[in-house]
Amino acid sequence: MGQLSFYSADARPRALTDLEGLLCGPGRAEIFGRGSAARLKIVLGPEPEPEDDEEDDEDGGEDVADAPPDDTPGPAPEIHDPEPVPALDPDELAHLDLDPDEIAALLGRAGGFPDTERQRGPHAGTHADPATGHDAGVSPQRACGDPGVRRQESRIARTAVDDPLLTWRARALCCALRARGVPAEVGHTGDGRPEVRTAFRADLVDLAQAWTCGGGMKTVPEEFELDGPRLRLWVLAAGTLDGRAYTLGLDPDAPGSRDRLLTASRDAGLGAILAGAARTPVLRIVGKRRHGRLGELVGRPPRDLADGVWPV
Repeated sequence: MGQLSFYSADARPRALTDLEGLLCGPGRAEIFGRGSAARLKIVLGPEPEPEDDEEDDEDGGEDVADAPPDDTPGPAPEIHDPEPVPALDPDELAHLDLDPDEIAALLGRAGGFPDTERQRGPHAGTHADPATGHDAGVSPQRACGDPGVRRQESRIARTAVDDPLLTWRARALCCALRARGVPAEVGHTGDGRPEVRTAFRADLVDLAQAWTCGGGMKTVPEEFELDGPRLRLWVLAAGTLDGRAYTLGLDPDAPGSRDRLLTASRDAGLGAILAGAARTPVLRIVGKRRHGRLGELVGRPPRDLADGVWPV
């Protein structure tokens, strides 16, 4: 296949630097405290559009607060149980990014990774499960957002948490992270989108610092290069077939990173262009030869592949 095959995900050993592919897309790196540990967080799917206020009166009628009380009993409000987090049994995930032999070699036992393989830093912000006494992985104070910052509530259209494509992406990313020695868990944001996140770990600090500028914003390191493993994780997180084009989703909150990613994609021979709306920016790749080159770089597709994800 020529020299290009050397950069294919199938020809390269897995490494922590592969996780830069997640940061090319929607992934974020968060540094703990003074830089003793860091974690990765990937929110899947586009941000929902705000709902229109259905209570607005077209003719500017009286305020609801001034209206006389209505004693007519109405229907009882519906109570919805929270959606459970998808089970992430490693045996169930074997079809995604690992062969069965690799799963067995990495796990060592059927129940999951031993706690000793987590390799977190001394200030990883974790807590013990009161039922088992084992480390639960992610601090509850930091499991759903930036440290010390509470989520603001707003009226938004909730994304279905059981979206098959987003559920598949979450499972695929958890498996890919496990394959690189970084266990992850799946939660949900306030608008219902799946959120894959790791614990705070010492071995992610270098990666986080390289992708964070002085003001705390995400940035692409100078001399950054795209290879097969990085592209593979980018495809798992935000790759989509869009008609005759293939798109790689970008982070809408990191506009300063787009030019370097565009340059890196062109250096890899993909000939991408910037496209998409302000809140859904993408790199757009058009052409059979370019799709073939992308497919060669990302390697063989995982089994049980979701429709519309893998380049053809």
